[in-house]
Order: sequence, then structure tokens, then C-alpha cells
Amino acid sequence: MTRLFIYGTLKRGQVNHHLLEAETFLGETQTVPHYRLLDLGWYPGLATVENNGRSISGELWEVSPQRLQKLDAYEGDEYARQPVTLLDHNFNTTTETYVLKAPDWTRPDAGTMWDG
Repeated sequence: MTRLFIYGTLKRGQVNHHLLEAETFLGETQTVPHYRLLDLGWYPGLATVENNGRSISGELWEVSPQRLQKLDAYEGDEYARQPVTLLDHNFNTTTETYVLKAPDWTRPDAGTMWDG
């Protein structure tokens, strides 16, 4: 099983949550402030930053290897699954998330659209 931090359309109540329904929800959490969410249209993209990062709100899920393979295919070549550090030390075992490989910094910040 893999712990996966979810921040966008895969979250509960969002359009693509059905891709996670059979997996185990562990709780809501936030990242350390080393990220930005970019507005990519109808979905956000997480980007790692050196300066002026923010904590990103999201959900932590425990995902089976079979589901993780399907999610990797769904996220496609635009994203890489990478380790992420969370603020909640109870969840701070090995956790991964999908990060943009080549962020388009001309895109606006999408944080307020997806927080909460």
C-alpha cells in the first residue's frame, strides 16, 4: 500500500473522486509550505518552489498497488509521483503526491479554488 496526498479533482466531492472510492481515506492534512497550486483550467497542478511556497490542503489516502498504477496512467506524462512532506506528524511516514514535471509559471495561483 502507498500513502498518497491528494489535492485536486481526486478529492472527496470532486469530479474524479470515483477513481479513489474503493481506497482508504486516512484524513485531511496539509503539506509543508514548499509548494504552489497552479490553475490549469478545470484542475490544479502542484509545483515545488524554493521561495514563497505555501501549505497545500488536501487528503491522505492509502492506495493499493493496482489503483496506484491506474492513477499513474490517469495523471499521465504531465506529472511525476514524488515524496511530499506533510505538516501533520501523524501522517509523516512515506507519503507521495503528483507534482508537475514542467510547471507553467505564467498560470495563476489556484490555491484558494482548491483549499478547504
